[in-house]
Amino acid sequence: MTARTLAPIPALPLPRRRHVVLAALAGMIVAAACLPGALTQPPRVALAVSALAILGWVGTRVPESLVALAAVLALVLGGVLSEAQLFAALGNELIWLLLSAFVIAAVAKEAGLTERLVAPLLRRGMRFAPFALVLTLAIAATAFVLPSTSGRAALLLPVFAAIAAVLPDPRLARPLALLFPTVILLSAGASLIGAGAHLLAAEAIRSATGLHLGYLGWAALGLPFSLAASLAGAGLILWLFVPRAALMAPLPRIETPMPDAATRRRQRRIGMVLALVVGLWLTADLHGIGMALVALAGALLLLTPPFTHRKPKEIFRAVDVELLLYMAATVLIAEAMTATGADRWLAGHALSALPPGLAGSLPAVVALLAVVAVAAHLAITSRSARAAVLIPAVALPLAGLGHDPALLILVAVMGTGFCQSMMASAKPVAIFGNAEGAGFVQADLMRLALPLAPLVAALLIGFALLVWPAQLQRMRAEAPPRLVPAAMLVAPAVALSPPAPPAAAEAEAATKTATKTAMEAARPLPRPERRLAAPAQPRKAQPQRRPAQELQGLNRILRPAGFRIIIR
Repeated sequence: MTARTLAPIPALPLPRRRHVVLAALAGMIVAAACLPGALTQPPRVALAVSALAILGWVGTRVPESLVALAAVLALVLGGVLSEAQLFAALGNELIWLLLSAFVIAAVAKEAGLTERLVAPLLRRGMRFAPFALVLTLAIAATAFVLPSTSGRAALLLPVFAAIAAVLPDPRLARPLALLFPTVILLSAGASLIGAGAHLLAAEAIRSATGLHLGYLGWAALGLPFSLAASLAGAGLILWLFVPRAALMAPLPRIETPMPDAATRRRQRRIGMVLALVVGLWLTADLHGIGMALVALAGALLLLTPPFTHRKPKEIFRAVDVELLLYMAATVLIAEAMTATGADRWLAGHALSALPPGLAGSLPAVVALLAVVAVAAHLAITSRSARAAVLIPAVALPLAGLGHDPALLILVAVMGTGFCQSMMASAKPVAIFGNAEGAGFVQADLMRLALPLAPLVAALLIGFALLVWPAQLQRMRAEAPPRLVPAAMLVAPAVALSPPAPPAAAEAEAATKTATKTAMEAARPLPRPERRLAAPAQPRKAQPQRRPAQELQGLNRILRPAGFRIIIR
């Protein structure tokens, strides 16, 4: 016998310190949920699942959508949510709104409409500083028709490539590359569909205060702040990264290739549909049709051959299904916290340690929330995830101390727009940072973020103390009653009514007879003929037909539905 040497067993990799800390924190959360206390099981499970979801979003590299879906599954298995609530979340209005907006953006991108909209700016031959400010306004305007910051970045990347290729000074490529993602992120707060976090905030404001913020109402609140933040970011980029000699240097006229006649006609048709959709959004209080229904009608119209030559299944591949599922999951997590009363319990206990002077001072609370919202991107890389964490865990507990929930939710969600510190903090930053010819690195982002972060926080505090309270008060005072949808007005007319009782049937028959007699009396007499006709022979009275036995049986079956068959 020969002895064989066994292969050495490879050493198992030791867990990292971060993994050990995360596992210890998760164990502590589960153990705390199992301990007896004043809370009943549903709010305790909701709190534990929300804490584990935050831990997964912040401390792990697992995608945010998987963490949110796992949290929702745990809420269903824990008895906090029902299966019907889980599946009904996909029918939420914001899910259909985002779905339709993705379809509209895919059709516009396929037709090259975005490049044509900015083509007039490239043909003017402006100086670089005024050109950067006008470009800032143009980029900010795309927030009103495109659904997400990553989608806007993907659409505007060809525009950046076209401009960067013809710049006279290669040193201008880096500030131009920083300008696009900075304005995309800071201007998203101007539009309700600019980011998924805004839809979460609007739903939270409606649930907490009853104030319904539509497309126009959100723009009235968010457009001034977002425009000021975008212009401030553009000014800092020009000051920090553009040489003084190149600030007012004239740019050469940039000629973009002109599409053919058929493409131009198709772009005009798409532009008319987009203008109609935005116009219906702006006048929602007049016609009473919801934003999701308007967007769905526009998306279906744009899927027809006059607007696109691609098949619908190719267009639907551009829909970010992961984002839709993530949105539905985060809405369910927020609903679980609210329905079980866990958010109110958290407000009473988590903020009880605040000094009384700080808790009762609105400037102090707003400043604290603004700093937390601006700095949250360092830990939570997703904008929607930051809103899902800050609204129930910070904004609503602070509002429980006696402050306006709508105001604090606005501060929290607008602060999530700042996320330019790291390349991985936002998808637009990564898209333009990795683009060919971009030229900026992580050190450039930190150089921009250090002065921009306190500037955005100061703008937040100023708007929260001086501008938004008066606007919210005016909106509550002027809120019109919600209009009844047209389908509700038509439905009673087509509803089937049960058969009337005998007395009511006799009265209805008498009414019909009187109406028929009046109509006969109102008819004009026939004209007399020239020749006298022979006296008409009296007709023999024909016996009245009686329905057969089978017809009577069929009428007895149809009587509960209100139908009756008569053969004359």
